[in-house]
Amino acid sequence: MGTRISTKKAASLLGLPEQTLRIFLQHGRFKEFAEAIKKEGSKHWTYYINENRLYEYIKIKRPVQTAI
Repeated sequence: MGTRISTKKAASLLGLPEQTLRIFLQHGRFKEFAEAIKKEGSKHWTYYINENRLYEYIKIKRPVQTAI
């Protein structure tokens, strides 16, 4: 299972403003690696962005994380 990353990091990798990415996700764009979920009766959205699938989508290698 992939790691979930923030909309801020994903937007940066895609070269988009963060709010633009959120709107795209709310309208069903980028289903290859992400989804936006809104619970019934709520005005707030939750975003799930799969890091591994995002890196595959943009065709770059995932950075190696080092232990501190």
